[in-house]
Amino acid sequence: MTSELNPRFDFDSFKVGAGNELALTAARSVAERPGSVYNPLYIHGSAGLGKTHLLMAIGRYAQQATEAVTVEYVTPDRLAEEFHAVASAGHSDTLRSRLADLDMLLVDDVHLVAARTEIHAELLRLFPEMQAAAKQIVMASLYPPAQIEGLDERVTALLARGLVVEINPPDFETRLAILQARAEGRGCQFEEGVVETVAGFKIGNVRELITLLNRLIALEAVGERSLTPDAAKTLLQGEALAMEERETAAEVPERERPVNEFEDFLSDVSEAVQHQIEAWETRLGEVIERYRGEGFETARLESLMQSSSPGPVEAAIDEFERDVDRLRKLRTSVAAQDPSKAQNGVFLDPDRVAEAQVVADRLASAVEPLPGPSGIWTFETYIETEGNRAANEAAHRVVQQPGGDHNPLVIVGKTGVGKTHLLHAIGNGLLDSAIKPIACMPAMDFHDAVTQAAESGPVDDRLLMFGGVRALLIDDVHLLADKDDARERLANLVRELVGAAKQVVFSLSGIAARPEDFPEAIKALVASPTIVRLAAPDRELRRRLTLRMLEERVGYADPELADYLGDRPADSARAVMGLVQRVLAVAESQGSPPSAAIARELIEGALPRIQRPSAKMRTSGIMISAAGGVKSREKMIWSWPDPADRLIEDLS
Repeated sequence: MTSELNPRFDFDSFKVGAGNELALTAARSVAERPGSVYNPLYIHGSAGLGKTHLLMAIGRYAQQATEAVTVEYVTPDRLAEEFHAVASAGHSDTLRSRLADLDMLLVDDVHLVAARTEIHAELLRLFPEMQAAAKQIVMASLYPPAQIEGLDERVTALLARGLVVEINPPDFETRLAILQARAEGRGCQFEEGVVETVAGFKIGNVRELITLLNRLIALEAVGERSLTPDAAKTLLQGEALAMEERETAAEVPERERPVNEFEDFLSDVSEAVQHQIEAWETRLGEVIERYRGEGFETARLESLMQSSSPGPVEAAIDEFERDVDRLRKLRTSVAAQDPSKAQNGVFLDPDRVAEAQVVADRLASAVEPLPGPSGIWTFETYIETEGNRAANEAAHRVVQQPGGDHNPLVIVGKTGVGKTHLLHAIGNGLLDSAIKPIACMPAMDFHDAVTQAAESGPVDDRLLMFGGVRALLIDDVHLLADKDDARERLANLVRELVGAAKQVVFSLSGIAARPEDFPEAIKALVASPTIVRLAAPDRELRRRLTLRMLEERVGYADPELADYLGDRPADSARAVMGLVQRVLAVAESQGSPPSAAIARELIEGALPRIQRPSAKMRTSGIMISAAGGVKSREKMIWSWPDPADRLIEDLS
């Protein structure tokens, strides 16, 4: 599936200045080499600075460069809505599978994730899977990750794992370029110096800057002669001042103003002018952007956008939305029977509703397939060292003798040490050994299945199917500690499977080494388990992981660099990957290959250390401010344009 993006948002139409130059450079790098440079790329800044523009420009460039690339634009709210839709049908894994198969995922308004706690677990599973498969993730937000309140530490670390760049308000030259381009696009001409006068107002929000331009057009329309720069300044400075105050104050109280009939008249004219110029275009653009973001084809509406007299636009939009609604219902119905069939592109094209109906009508009832292990996590890609050899050997033993000595097997370790990889490697190993059927799934997906079963009645086909598996593998089982119904169902299921010599494997976050150390609510899930613990990566694992990443990212591995980074302590494989990513970013900014010298300068550089505000966590993210200076509780700050000249790192 390829989601088309707003054609107005591309790199050519993005006006660059000192405040957004770094963000634009990073965006171009990601668009030209998706999945291989900054992944994820996180762009943050105040409203109206062009974050959405850059997001869509990245997607459009990637689509134009490679026709087969698949891109999707989403927001947390839209993602949550779709998640609820598939979860209510008992197919929560369908959404994650679809997104994981994308080449590029664009997530706007990421700060809204804090209020959407139901998708936190989904992101924690989806993002690492996409990164491991070199699938590009790009995010935009009002705030840097560390300043989004209400997020689980793991989600904060997830968002900050790649490159974090800031967009700052436009300077005078950028504001002038924006105003001149927009005025030219509308065929408006002003006396010399008028547009420069408007650009002189320090309006950081581009949307409000365009509002000021609309006001200028209205003033020009009602005047008997063209406005002079001085007249424009006199007439607009009150409104411009109010805009500036709104941007510099947390809250601007409404101020009572005396009634000014001429000003009210101008307001009416301004609204009328804007309506005449772009009312129907704006409405169409919003609808097109919305449904493209959901993946629907919008060619029907785009043809109206190209027309000089589109006719009854609202009627056309209503008809389009009715067809989209029909497609959604058909797709949900098909997904309930066979999730793979729901991926048919016919369910995303409102001009093919009749075909979608035929597909739905022809689909015979079928049993939903069990969730299986991810193909990217196998024993072949698992790096064994002295520190994890015992766990790896136990995992191989399970594959060789499922239901034998190590049943159930519980893999314990802190976040990011490889529990999920090893659990899925076991699942893939069982499938290779023709041990079928098996179910391999996140704990929260099992919880979703139980919830769906409760809504379906006393008997649910999916839960009955779990009882027929030869192996059940549940990731992050500790997440069920407060899910009484799911935990009770799973406990009963485990007893049945283990009693029938069918293999059970759990992963559990923590450091427990004995069953009595497990959380109280989890103890009932396992009886006489084999526990293997994954500790923080040792030197050899850090070194080999570095070698692998270098080989994948730049095509060759520098042993000296790998040895140096291998000597650096890290509490998780993710932290190692983050450190390598930082070295690659610095190397690219300097135009040189990654080396031990660059890593040494990055970590042990002679520049003075900065004091970082206390935080509960450490991230591997990079915080860059185009304006310079410390902007958040992140680890590094580069000053543009030459990061190599000034690099500060906090190693506390």
